Amino acid sequence: MAKLIDFLRLIRFPNLFIIALTQYAIRFGIIYPFLSQAGMDLFMPEKLFALLVLATVLIAASGYIINDYFDIKVDYLNRPRQLVVGKSIKRRHAMALHLVINIVGLAIAAYVALAIGHPLLVLFQLVSAALLWFYSVSFKKQILIGNVIIASLTALVPFTAGYYEVAVMFDKVASLSDYDLNLGSLLFSIKYLLYWVIGYSLFAFILTLIREIVKDMEDIEGDKEVGCKTLPIVYGISKTKKIAIFITLLTLSAIASLETIQIISRDWISFGYFLVFITFPLIYILYRLFKAKKKKDFFIISQSIKICMLFGILYTLVIYFYN
Repeated sequence: MAKLIDFLRLIRFPNLFIIALTQYAIRFGIIYPFLSQAGMDLFMPEKLFALLVLATVLIAASGYIINDYFDIKVDYLNRPRQLVVGKSIKRRHAMALHLVINIVGLAIAAYVALAIGHPLLVLFQLVSAALLWFYSVSFKKQILIGNVIIASLTALVPFTAGYYEVAVMFDKVASLSDYDLNLGSLLFSIKYLLYWVIGYSLFAFILTLIREIVKDMEDIEGDKEVGCKTLPIVYGISKTKKIAIFITLLTLSAIASLETIQIISRDWISFGYFLVFITFPLIYILYRLFKAKKKKDFFIISQSIKICMLFGILYTLVIYFYN
């Protein structure tokens, strides 16, 4: 039982659950409501979408494993109690797990891409797997590069779910005549759902970027020992905090613009949700950033950002039930 718990810790099971939840939220909380408004159903078969989610989860899990494989010294310094590789799971076993899980994930992704008639879409997963490897080996030690890579890969989670569905949708539409569907209504729905998918991806990118910068401040002592060149090491905690605060303020400004549109359109349910579950948490995060000094402070901010991202995902329930 202890081995199973350690394995679940190694692959960051709660994070994998959120990844799967995000992709299903995009499918049923954004794509389905917009298609249903056009009198249509989802185009991508449920089994293939489930396999796409599984492939995403497996590749992410293999990424967590290889990250811990190369991070033994850093993790020993930054979070010794959470150390798994080299302690309860041998390094060679961790590498074997990474390879097997990665290969299975890529094979499933290739199958899905071939099954929907778009083999090149497997590049999403191939590039992701490659970036996770090089991030663990080198990029995470370089200023901002590692942060941007992780933020981009996080943004790719909702984007992939939306893009696959749209790819299948266009293929099905091309095989139908103009008499079989209202093309104008469909194209309007596609345009709108793409806005939402891209919007969610940007939200995930920005919040993850802030969180990665905060985590660098949390882990500064251990990162120094292994020669990392992260933002807080190169520029100091004070300047790094200012960067994180600036990005958070930009995010709040963008959210405020959306809330203004919601007020004008009298979408009070969305406005109330955004205000309570997105704006207020971001203001709290901003406040904590101003006050943060200790490692524990940055840990609290990091977890708060994760909760804010979860609230963002759960907004799809509002779209599903009230649009």
